Amino acid sequence: MITTLRHLLVDSWAGRAAALLIFLAFIGWGVGDVYSNMGTSGSNAIMKVGDRSITPDDLSRGLNAQLPQVAQQMGLADASHLPQAAREQAARQVLQNLITQNEVQAAAARAGMDVPDDVVRQEIFAIPFFHNAAGQFDRSILNERLTRIGMTEANLIRMMREDIITRAVLQGMGQSVQIPTSLTERLLSFDARQRVLDVLFIPLPTAPLVTTPTDAQLHRFYDNHPWDFRTPEYRHAKMVLLTQETVARSIEVPDDVLKRLYEAQERTYNVPETRTLQVITFADEARADSAAVTWRKGLPWADLQKQYSDAASVSLPDARESDIPNPELAKAAFSAPLNQVTGPVKTSVGWVVFEITTIKAPHTTSFDAAKADMTAQVQKQEAPQAVQARMKQFQDAVAGSTTLDRIPADLGAAPVAGTMDAQGMTKDGMPAPIPGNEALRKAVVARVFSQNKGAQPSVVNGPDGSAFAILVDDVQPGTLKPFESVRAQVVQKWTAEQNRRIANERTTTLFTAAKSTTLAKAVAGQPEEGGMRRNVTLSRIHPDQSLPEAVTRAAFGNAVGKTAMLETPEGYWLVNVTSEKAPDPKDIHQLTSQLQSQYLQSLQSDIPVALNAAFEKEVPPTHINMSLFNQVVAATGAQQ
Repeated sequence: MITTLRHLLVDSWAGRAAALLIFLAFIGWGVGDVYSNMGTSGSNAIMKVGDRSITPDDLSRGLNAQLPQVAQQMGLADASHLPQAAREQAARQVLQNLITQNEVQAAAARAGMDVPDDVVRQEIFAIPFFHNAAGQFDRSILNERLTRIGMTEANLIRMMREDIITRAVLQGMGQSVQIPTSLTERLLSFDARQRVLDVLFIPLPTAPLVTTPTDAQLHRFYDNHPWDFRTPEYRHAKMVLLTQETVARSIEVPDDVLKRLYEAQERTYNVPETRTLQVITFADEARADSAAVTWRKGLPWADLQKQYSDAASVSLPDARESDIPNPELAKAAFSAPLNQVTGPVKTSVGWVVFEITTIKAPHTTSFDAAKADMTAQVQKQEAPQAVQARMKQFQDAVAGSTTLDRIPADLGAAPVAGTMDAQGMTKDGMPAPIPGNEALRKAVVARVFSQNKGAQPSVVNGPDGSAFAILVDDVQPGTLKPFESVRAQVVQKWTAEQNRRIANERTTTLFTAAKSTTLAKAVAGQPEEGGMRRNVTLSRIHPDQSLPEAVTRAAFGNAVGKTAMLETPEGYWLVNVTSEKAPDPKDIHQLTSQLQSQYLQSLQSDIPVALNAAFEKEVPPTHINMSLFNQVVAATGAQQ
């Protein structure tokens, strides 16, 4: 976890100190052991890796560290406003990181790896959080601050030892990567290779046709294209849908469960004054003072971070005074005015400059006011298991009902009935009111139009664990509209087809001539000669934005000297690849460092993943408690 936070900030000693401070602060954030009484399996571990356990506290601390970063990436000032799906995704990533950390430790133990005490001691002594005013390690400060956050010295030593081992195994493997020169050269050639083209666009005619269609021509077109002039088929169906959303509403949650959840989420519902602050920390007062002056002149926070990239900078959204591990900073932050750069302020970790961007007054949400929100939380959490538990009863009910009118109400299945076309639209042109997401909606509509009228309903498995049953009880076939009622539409479509035929014939004539010579020679002296673009040069990194994607694909897919004919909604294109040019030296220079950096980062990321996958084969995670996992996610970072 220390490693994760270090990468979230900067790889300087100031950044490492800030990362460790924030990490240590999470230990005192009140998560405590409330989760130990929330699990349904009687275990206080979310997962085990060998003889090592991943506890709810481990997940909660990591998630609290990750959510502000996720919120910032999504443009949200407050992590409590993150959508549930984003919090769940972040939690899965944090859990995977914890698995990796524990797998590495287990593998290191099997290999007999250990970290000398002197190395651990040096790491701890170098952390400014434990330094005195003279910048030297002070044991009395270490003891006092570990006591304040509720951590023992033994736990700190264990954490530092494990962090060193993790870095040695994963980062060491990644840093040993060498980039194959041959592959880089092939990538450079692929991206920077230049093609030279002659291109000609023949648009569909826009002028009115000289020839007016006869009635016989229009009737023949009408007879040959009946699908263009029919009313849609409509079907009336009865539907019963069993989804997580429909089942959730039927789950009853006792008050005693809600009261325990309210107590577990006391931090969410009883909030003191919170402040959002942006903090940048310097080891030198002069640098801090310079940054403060620059910031006060209106330099945006993001630009300030770039300008002073050697400093440790962090945003603390909606922080309580107790959340800020640096007592000097906490005191200054909660007495500073809003929207005003403050500092430099001397603290135990250096000179800090900060700005308070928001202040939220204390607020308390009563149990009664929070009851609906907590009920929805529990219902959503229990819904997936409830759907599976009720599936057999739902199947039995559908099998015993030819009309779908006798499905027990307590199953939580939603009955729906209505008339729709094959696109799921009603006769009024509105989407049919089918519950569920777009994927479920499409599955239901497809079933309505593939199932025979009156066929015995059966349960169909839908997306995301859902299920539904359908009875089609009426079919209104589409009918051909009378010719006179669609005459204008027939004229329009006939004219469009004639225009495309004319353009196609002219393009085909030129294409046939170009195949035996070149496109330039084929159009020489022709009316289209002035519209041809010659010697158009492009590469994959420098495409011509004025050309359709199909033309660009043909430029790299066709051999030199070949001509291709392409059709688009607006007309036809002739593309002749006349030659191939070596990459521009400027592009090679620019791409070389870029590709090497990207490829190196990719390999450095892939090797630890592959290594950890091998570790997991040796010691697969066991005793997975998803119920406890879901409860931790629900209780962490919930909306305030």
